[in-house]
Amino acid sequence: MKKIFLLLERYFEPVCIVTLITLMTAIICLQIVLRLFDASLSGAEEIARFLFVWAMYLSISYAIRDDRHIRITFLVDKLPDTGRTLAYNCADLVFLGYSVIVVFFGYRVISRSLELGQIAPATEMPVAVLYGSVLIGCILNVIRIVMRLRQRVLRVETHSAQQQPGP
Repeated sequence: MKKIFLLLERYFEPVCIVTLITLMTAIICLQIVLRLFDASLSGAEEIARFLFVWAMYLSISYAIRDDRHIRITFLVDKLPDTGRTLAYNCADLVFLGYSVIVVFFGYRVISRSLELGQIAPATEMPVAVLYGSVLIGCILNVIRIVMRLRQRVLRVETHSAQQQPGP
């Protein structure tokens, strides 16, 4: 079970992102080729848009996992290690709060969309499928941020234990 979790933790987002971008690219290329023959796929642009949005929201959690978000660190880099860790933890807590709020309201928006029966015009798919990308992406954000905060806390505890003189 632990091995399955580790595989998911490592490969879930990258595999999903590559698959979604590949499908999106294939659909768009097929649409372009079909236009040469005065034919088209109905809803191709809409499907490509849905795939792009899903890939984008999954990419956010993937960037969190690898700590690759763009940020300005000019002042933070000048802090001592404890100050830098504290600043990164504060930023992560703010982002965690934001993600939890988005999960809460995302669920409400999806529920309301399903109640109203909102559908996409070309594919007639429920719009809740598109909104689901925000919900799933932010749930993954919460998981990734909590994991990163835990790693930082453990790293600080280990560092502190190594600094303390023995009896």
